[in-house]
Amino acid sequence: MLLGLRNIRRRPYRSFCLVLAAMIASYAVIVGLTVKASLNNGITRMQERLGADLMIVPEDSEIQARNVLLTGEPEFFYMDRTIAQIAADTDGVESVTTQFYFTSLSSDCCSTRVQLIAFDPESDFVIVPWIDERITDGIENGQVIIGSEVTALSDGNVKFYGSEYEVAGKLGETATGLDSSVFMSRETMRQILSDAKSKGYQFLNPEEDEGLVSSILIRVREGADLTQIEKTIYNNTDGIRIIETDGLIDDVSVRLGSINGIINGALTVLPIISFITMILFFSVIFHERKKEFAILRILGTTSKNISRIALTEGVIIGTAGGALGLIFGVLTIYPFNRYIENSLSVPYLMPPVLSVVLFGAAGVLTVVVMSAAAAFVPTRGLARAETYYTMRDGE
Repeated sequence: MLLGLRNIRRRPYRSFCLVLAAMIASYAVIVGLTVKASLNNGITRMQERLGADLMIVPEDSEIQARNVLLTGEPEFFYMDRTIAQIAADTDGVESVTTQFYFTSLSSDCCSTRVQLIAFDPESDFVIVPWIDERITDGIENGQVIIGSEVTALSDGNVKFYGSEYEVAGKLGETATGLDSSVFMSRETMRQILSDAKSKGYQFLNPEEDEGLVSSILIRVREGADLTQIEKTIYNNTDGIRIIETDGLIDDVSVRLGSINGIINGALTVLPIISFITMILFFSVIFHERKKEFAILRILGTTSKNISRIALTEGVIIGTAGGALGLIFGVLTIYPFNRYIENSLSVPYLMPPVLSVVLFGAAGVLTVVVMSAAAAFVPTRGLARAETYYTMRDGE
């Protein structure tokens, strides 16, 4: 062990290059596995929590509706509320609920604008079932439910357009736009709209909102024909677009497949390049140490012991590089978690800490094995060569 450390210290530049190669491999494994797990968690949670089979939105607002659902980007658009009753009367429909979208100001409760969503607690099957932290028994006038990424004020309230509202509950992480949204009843919505109007921000007149909705969420009966339901609704309404949530998930899955392909490529290519780099560096280093190995043989050191010295140096290099890769990986994964999520624009949900620990262990173990193998391969021939010729080659 001590001999291995001395040998590494004697060649600081080459040792640094070896550690750097090991660090890159470790970093790629740790970050790659964590991001893959986060993406898979996100799509799984999204499938669990969408709740609706169909979503009706205004005809020209499909992209905005997808933004609200997937990224939480604040949007607002409206259509006639009577469409909800048409959908409810359609054969095969089990339940229908509506939502109304508008936005906050960046100067209110949060550093950026927040999507505000009014829903009907009595008919809702999308929001209420996923309240992980219930602060009061129900949602009343003047109360709101916040997404997992929304932070309340120090007094436990949130503030919109100059007025504060009590937080009645908080949603668990959904890996969708719901995480950065705030939910309320229609009565609370009218109060916020009135405050917004008094400050010069008008989405529509508060007294006109009763006949409008932004989206209609539909849950169909088991075994019902989605295509037939959509056809019936289209035949009885105008100016709408029906989004199938399964299709939305499929679209996300396709994008997810492309991202996973890039990650898999990095997980394969970077460790291979690092391994080849380490083999080359160790080969050069050990070739220059032929005379040293020959002297060790003359002094009675066996071939196995020489190989063991090389393995020790490889393990030390791999451990150091793996540890650095782990540190930089953690410093990437956690502080830049939201940045990665926003950059990928797909559902993204970090795995538990234990999983990240296991990924870290896998990354460190991988580079230790790679480094040990890279050090062992070049020494096999040197350790078994004739001592005299090895001495002459090393001069």
